[in-house]
Amino acid sequence: MLLKNKIATLLSSALTVMISINCQAKTPIVSCPATFSDGHNVYQFKNASVFDGPIELNAELKPEFKKDKQYWKVFGTKYDPFLICTYANANHYIVFDAKGASFCEVTNKPLQARCMP
Repeated sequence: MLLKNKIATLLSSALTVMISINCQAKTPIVSCPATFSDGHNVYQFKNASVFDGPIELNAELKPEFKKDKQYWKVFGTKYDPFLICTYANANHYIVFDAKGASFCEVTNKPLQARCMP
């Protein structure tokens, strides 16, 4: 009886660990808001680009295209990656420092951009 309880406890612990590992959803380091307001108008997210460092350095990274998304590998870049969010019919954009990201992506369904650890 004692052996059965120990086995049951071990199996239960192993199952809990496996579920915990599989259920850890990664949270984006940064992501583009779906809308942007300049105080006069509200603009819809359109696209994003990724730079190796601040945009003043003009080091825009070229994405890979995979199915319905653009994808940038950003680990090992010289500077922190920067995610630039652009909006339809807007002359403004949002810039995020994506320090700690290993990749960034723009997906089409749903339309969103984010950088992940």
